[in-house]
Amino acid sequence: MPEDIQKTNGLDRDTGSIRGARAAPPRLRTDECPIEALYEEHFNQRQLCADMDLLAATTLPRPERAKRVLINLCRDLPAHLKEEEQGLFPRLRVRALPEDDLEPMLAWLAREHEAAQQARALLVLALACMADGALPAPEDREALRHLAASGRRHLIVENAILLPLARLRLTAEDKRALMAEMCASRALAPDPDTPCAWALARIGILAPEENA
Repeated sequence: MPEDIQKTNGLDRDTGSIRGARAAPPRLRTDECPIEALYEEHFNQRQLCADMDLLAATTLPRPERAKRVLINLCRDLPAHLKEEEQGLFPRLRVRALPEDDLEPMLAWLAREHEAAQQARALLVLALACMADGALPAPEDREALRHLAASGRRHLIVENAILLPLARLRLTAEDKRALMAEMCASRALAPDPDTPCAWALARIGILAPEENA
């Protein structure tokens, strides 16, 4: 089976939906439920973790895999983190009940987001070189493994606790507004003066794909 075609069989454990080909960022529509869209994005991020582990262990150049990880870290992941921090978290703070004990979890998730952003920044230039056919340096392999492991821990908490709570507490209007914000955020290009923008331009990705 080609490395870029991986299948999943049966029901997805997070949402109960049938999965087809390997994940891609969800194409958003304003009439969809944002909670389901976030589950879809988390599936995409789990695939990112698997891709990073493969790059960390590879003994052969894998430019297409490196390109996919670079696009995710520079475009998809920042948009996803922004959606959670600026859209989901504030709305949950308004709707949560005292017994939800929400603040410790949101504080931990915010720290994890910041750590992920810092780790991502250290990998951008290395991934651009890997997309040109270079092998990862030892320090890059370690950074990839660390980011993949922390990403999986993060997703476990969000899938098991945060998103079920959001589905329960957010109102229909909250969900409509959150979905509209998510659709708008995906249309934004990276800041042109950042290493990510330079790296995406280098591999021919100049702007986010248009949403269907």
